[in-house]
Amino acid sequence: MINVGIIVNERCQASSVYSAVDLIIAANFALKHYLNEDKPLFSYQLIGISSKAQAYNGHVLSGLTKIQECDRPDLVILPGAFESVLSSAHAKKLIANLAPIQTMLRTWHNAGTVIASVCTGNFLLASARVAKGRALTCHWASEDTARQLFPTSTFDTQKLLIDHGDIVSAGGAMAVSQMLLYLIARFHSRELALATGKIMLVELNLEQQSRFSIFKPEKKHADLLVSKLQTHIEALYQSDPNLPGFAAKAGIGLKQLSRRFKKSTGETPLSYLQKFRVEQVKMGLESRIKPINNLIWDVGYEDPSSFRRLFKRHTGLTLQEYRSRFSVSP
Repeated sequence: MINVGIIVNERCQASSVYSAVDLIIAANFALKHYLNEDKPLFSYQLIGISSKAQAYNGHVLSGLTKIQECDRPDLVILPGAFESVLSSAHAKKLIANLAPIQTMLRTWHNAGTVIASVCTGNFLLASARVAKGRALTCHWASEDTARQLFPTSTFDTQKLLIDHGDIVSAGGAMAVSQMLLYLIARFHSRELALATGKIMLVELNLEQQSRFSIFKPEKKHADLLVSKLQTHIEALYQSDPNLPGFAAKAGIGLKQLSRRFKKSTGETPLSYLQKFRVEQVKMGLESRIKPINNLIWDVGYEDPSSFRRLFKRHTGLTLQEYRSRFSVSP
């Protein structure tokens, strides 16, 4: 039997905790009733710094085993430690409050415990220095925060799950369901994972999480020229924003303008334009009104093949796959 410890901390994501518990229970049920094995695969306990903790949604989780008093788990689940949309300064303070958890994670990991983290739980993994330079993922909305907090670490937010053997890293809070199914397959069998997923109506789907991302341009900066260029690009995305002409009119070199733009927004003017166009097409696909090629032409691309490659690179899906998955109408 695999002893699982699920970490529960102040401001954690309760949905991650309960989803992990429910899938563990479902796996044990499926193992007995569908695979005819008498012994359960998992035991579990909720572990915290104290005996209870309040999640960020206000729900209080009680009956926790204090981390200093529990036996070393075979597998540790790190749910979301806090919201994925917090600033780096706020996240840093919350991480500092969880130092006892980080210390124990290092101890357990060195003794052979496998650690699986999801969403901002990956920040605890990185802060505990357990990853040792290996890539992690997290929710796509946390990417900038992750890079600010851990500038020497690699966060690949396109991937839904990364498995290094001793550590497993997954994306947003509800990706805990896919991660648990993956762990069930890894520790037992794909057959059990599929049976568990069928019981809980969860697919064993490890496609890129980039299909869920929303391009939200950074506009909270003090560079007025960059702000003007953002407005310029967004107003003329359907044609040609003429970036060299904008730079010449502003009396600045295009390379210098691009460096300022990158510093303020995290994007080059060209990547900003591309992502803005992709976002407009995504919204068009979701409404399922216009033919796909018309949507491509509407955002200023004359070559549908070129845009299709761009779209697949950004979302991990073809345009038709995206429409089939996210369209509001049948």
